[in-house]
Amino acid sequence: MSIYESILKAEKEGRCCALATVVNTVGCAPRSAGTKMLIYSDGAIEGTVGGGLAEQLVIKDARACMQSGQTLLKRYSPQVIAEHDLEPDCIKTMDIFIEPMGYSTNLYLLGSGHVAQAVLPLAKQAGFYVTVVDTRDVSGFADALRDADEIIHVDSFSDISPVHPAPGSYFIVCTSSHATDREALEGVMDLHAAYIGMLGAKHKFIPIFNYLRDKGYTDEQLMEIYAPIGLDIGGESLNEIAISVVAEMMAVKNNRDGGFSRDKKRHDMFPGII
Repeated sequence: MSIYESILKAEKEGRCCALATVVNTVGCAPRSAGTKMLIYSDGAIEGTVGGGLAEQLVIKDARACMQSGQTLLKRYSPQVIAEHDLEPDCIKTMDIFIEPMGYSTNLYLLGSGHVAQAVLPLAKQAGFYVTVVDTRDVSGFADALRDADEIIHVDSFSDISPVHPAPGSYFIVCTSSHATDREALEGVMDLHAAYIGMLGAKHKFIPIFNYLRDKGYTDEQLMEIYAPIGLDIGGESLNEIAISVVAEMMAVKNNRDGGFSRDKKRHDMFPGII
């Protein structure tokens, strides 16, 4: 299978990847210009740009590009290796262009419980780069989180700065308790998110919103939170909730209100009636 066929396969499967291409070499480099390597979000690769420490840095940079959605043209040289506190090996200088493929919309699942596990595969299929964030040890249900692009442990949901979320990211607050939901919601309020959704019912939201008002947040800011989360499709099972949540995020992403498409076309189809 060629690298381009692998890219198409990854896009169909909802896997994030990045293509690294050698565009220039200086001296006796291990690979010639035009050599390509495909990097997946978990660090797996197809092809090689020569191995060694330079390739390790390319993989690291490619994973960062997948998360940011930005391309990168970078020179990998013995000097660059040394700047990363690594002992330069026999690598010569290569200029490499890294291009994320497929998608770059970041979704952060704040919590790793049943709802997060149900949302995860659907969000991947919808084209999100999904990072699971939790304060707990998630090794006990690693299999349920196998589709995640990243799993990050934080000490507290009130400070997720180690995650380095980009502006325009999507967040779902679904932690293991009301107290940590409040911490997580407060922690993302100032991150210029495109979407913040939170699980729960009105009796849960009222005290949390009152707390945030006391912290100085306005009603206009609080009204931007999608709480309760999800489109109203009437489902109550985990899978139905997950479908409604991902559908709501897609509506926000595509600047739609999530209503029935039929109703928006009725005037054209029945001009004499409506």
